[in-house]
Amino acid sequence: MRRRSRLVALAAAVGLIFTACGSGGGSTKENGASAGSGKGGPSSTAYDINAVSREKVPQGGTLRWPLDQIPPNLNYNEVDGTLRDTTDIMNALMPSIFTFDAASVPTVNKNYADSAELTAKDPKQVITYKLNPKATWSDGTPITEADFEAQWKADRDPNSGYKISSANGYEKIESVAKGADEREVVVTYKEPYADWKGLFSPLYPASTNNDPKVFNEGWVGKVPVTAGAFKFESLDETAKTLTIVRDDKWWGDAAKLDRIIFRAIPADAQIDALINGEIDFMDIGPDVNKLKRATEAPGVKIHKAGGPQFRHVTINGTGEILKDQKVRQALAMAINRDQIAKTLLGPLGVDATPLQNHIFMANQKGYKDNAGVLSKPDVEGAKKLLDEAGWTVQGDTRKKDGKELAIRFVIPTQVASSQQEASLIFNMLKAINVKVNIDAVPSDDFFDKYISTGNFDFTVFSWIGTPFPISSAKSIYALPKGSEILQNYARVGSPELDALFDKATSEFDEQKAIDIGNEIDAAIWNEVHSLTLYQRPEIIASKATLANYGAFGFATPPRYEDMGFTK
Repeated sequence: MRRRSRLVALAAAVGLIFTACGSGGGSTKENGASAGSGKGGPSSTAYDINAVSREKVPQGGTLRWPLDQIPPNLNYNEVDGTLRDTTDIMNALMPSIFTFDAASVPTVNKNYADSAELTAKDPKQVITYKLNPKATWSDGTPITEADFEAQWKADRDPNSGYKISSANGYEKIESVAKGADEREVVVTYKEPYADWKGLFSPLYPASTNNDPKVFNEGWVGKVPVTAGAFKFESLDETAKTLTIVRDDKWWGDAAKLDRIIFRAIPADAQIDALINGEIDFMDIGPDVNKLKRATEAPGVKIHKAGGPQFRHVTINGTGEILKDQKVRQALAMAINRDQIAKTLLGPLGVDATPLQNHIFMANQKGYKDNAGVLSKPDVEGAKKLLDEAGWTVQGDTRKKDGKELAIRFVIPTQVASSQQEASLIFNMLKAINVKVNIDAVPSDDFFDKYISTGNFDFTVFSWIGTPFPISSAKSIYALPKGSEILQNYARVGSPELDALFDKATSEFDEQKAIDIGNEIDAAIWNEVHSLTLYQRPEIIASKATLANYGAFGFATPPRYEDMGFTK
């Protein structure tokens, strides 16, 4: 599955995906996806879509869009909402102040803002937004400074009653105020924040950000307000579908499609759905069988691009066994990430090497191997560490004080890549007399009932990054404060690591920020927070007539109003 972090994690098609939060939100999580391939794969600026000019896209039609799950919360800024699936839905409905091309170069989204500029750096950083006077919420309320102010206040503090996925960037803001009028927004920072262009996207209305209860629960199973080319029509929990339709009140270019039907389909069932004409595209991910079937299917086109998705193993550092850093390190040393990469990626014809960095992808500027002793497997070293930690071999397994060293590896059902990765790790840890119990749980419950609650020892899913690799990763690796873990599902961190993130995001010099980013990565490896496995190839199989969709890489995908079907 996939998560976004404000990274994003991708959830599903290829395993769950999350998104990371931070500039531009956070990270996204995905149950089974992985990104570009570094050497031998698409470059970080690769971009492969079926581009068709608007005037050549016929009016009308229904796009059938597969999801891993119907998101448990459609507020992307709420901790359960930071999914790739949420992004795919809400990007059609909500404002984003900037869009990004495949080289991560930002452009102001003129549908919402006439300009967004750095207007002062000394004595304090000031950003001034001049909003499009036509921009209006679907309830008739104009989009104004009040919406920016409410979002800042909701997202700045994880202990304020708002269940946010990340405070990245918002906690750096000192004030949000009106400028010349309510359509001019003046944001003053209390300390420098280089990735300011990632904030306020997606923007939610003040009406749902002013109250913690509405923020946390007001977007569950519904979309109360929109401001995009499409508007919400219905959600059918039984059929697991969410439908949006063209909004005729939209002030921008009118949507070509009549509607988009988002449908939750298990990752391993999506290839059959595509071939049978039930959906119009799917994310292949690291699955050679799906790629072969899609390549051979009539009327299907394959798109490939470099992208910011990566597979990883998260290690829950709060359990009785795994709270010992030495034990986490020993288990990590026994895992052959090179073998995992070759097994999953080799058959796809892309570079099959392990990813050695938590911050930068292999095809991004700044990438280097900071993994240290975890860069390559060391089975004998792993055994020695476990012996030193008091976990001695007794029979077929290791025990300490009568307790067996057993790891509960939680994965989502019907995600072949997750099962394959867990099975490989099962055998690798068996070689050092560690027992692994693989627990496959329903995909719909995977994040909110298991990962978010810490009900696991090991798990595997994908993170999807943003154009801001350092700031968007902070919510994943920042030291949890009390019960507020944000997106740090490993639940380990340090004040020193947090200070490095603050230093990096205050640095406007790109190379200096990159250097600090690699210091951050080395610290993450040292605490054995998680193990990056490989960059997940972005391989999209789509109906050949689907216009303006494909593999977007690091670009903002897609321009929903331009999507449609050619004849």
